[in-house]
Amino acid sequence: MIVIGLVILISPVIAAITDIPAGGAVFLGEQGLDITAGLGANNQIAWFPSTATSTSVTPEKIIDVTSAKTNFYATSSEFSGYMGNWYSWAPGLTVGTATVAFRIVDPYLAIKVDDVDTGVDATSNKWIYRGDEARFRLETNLYPMAERPGVAATAAPITIKVQTPDGSTLTSLVNKAGNSNSLVDIPVAKSPFTTNAFWDTGNAQYSAGTYTVWAESNANNMKDNYPQEGKTISSKRTIQVTEFNPLLKATAPTTAPSVKVTTMVTTRTTAAPSATTVITTLPTTNPLPAATTEAVLTFPTTTPATSAPTRTYADGFTALAAAASFCGAAWLLIGRFR
Repeated sequence: MIVIGLVILISPVIAAITDIPAGGAVFLGEQGLDITAGLGANNQIAWFPSTATSTSVTPEKIIDVTSAKTNFYATSSEFSGYMGNWYSWAPGLTVGTATVAFRIVDPYLAIKVDDVDTGVDATSNKWIYRGDEARFRLETNLYPMAERPGVAATAAPITIKVQTPDGSTLTSLVNKAGNSNSLVDIPVAKSPFTTNAFWDTGNAQYSAGTYTVWAESNANNMKDNYPQEGKTISSKRTIQVTEFNPLLKATAPTTAPSVKVTTMVTTRTTAAPSATTVITTLPTTNPLPAATTEAVLTFPTTTPATSAPTRTYADGFTALAAAASFCGAAWLLIGRFR
């Protein structure tokens, strides 16, 4: 009785995820589906190309589902080239008079990691500051699973995988509030779908390093049957949890060439008795370590020249005049004593 009771409690949940409403979405890879709601009294399903008119009576593909109404499997090999509406079919019907049993859809799934503290897409930057909080953003077309009877609460179950730098895979993450958030079978009912802040990257249990993040959905064994990247498994994204911005590369200080000062002395004699010495300091570059010495031009104070001495007139004309004066004086004296 206990076992029967448990089966009764569990079976509605199992039936809900596998029950396809008339015209509902069926994703490639899903199996064990109940498609009776869309079949009515018919045992065949038919597919028409997009060019078919409402009066078309010849399907391009017909499948008998008599034995598969409650255990339908949307194999990728059989349905991958036939996306869209599949009609409940019987001879004599047309596209316009047949009803849509279900729609075959190729699944799509992608994931991004948002840095809550900075509001940026960490998957594009490929890094996040250790200590920032992160959340996940899922983009998918699986959310119509929520339209299946009784599935609204669970929606499309999508699991997020977070692989640590040491290779282990986490099933839950702790946020800054200290809450543990499960990453398994997150119910997704819209796209894009964003989780709450799930991950405190600064928590002591999460070391710095490169983490790999991806998402997958195995609803009704779709991942097992159709393990295609970007379909039932998202592309893997790597995020570096780091304590510094890796885009700002640390570089050793560049050794600036020093300037060795060479002094060149140039002496120029001017008309004045004293000479002015001009000292010009010219820099020559040598690869000496560390500091750079700035070249300085040094101009010493020039000592003013002393006043020129009074000039003595001793040229030839003056000498002749003196001699003549002397001879004249001597002549006068001789004349007197005569």
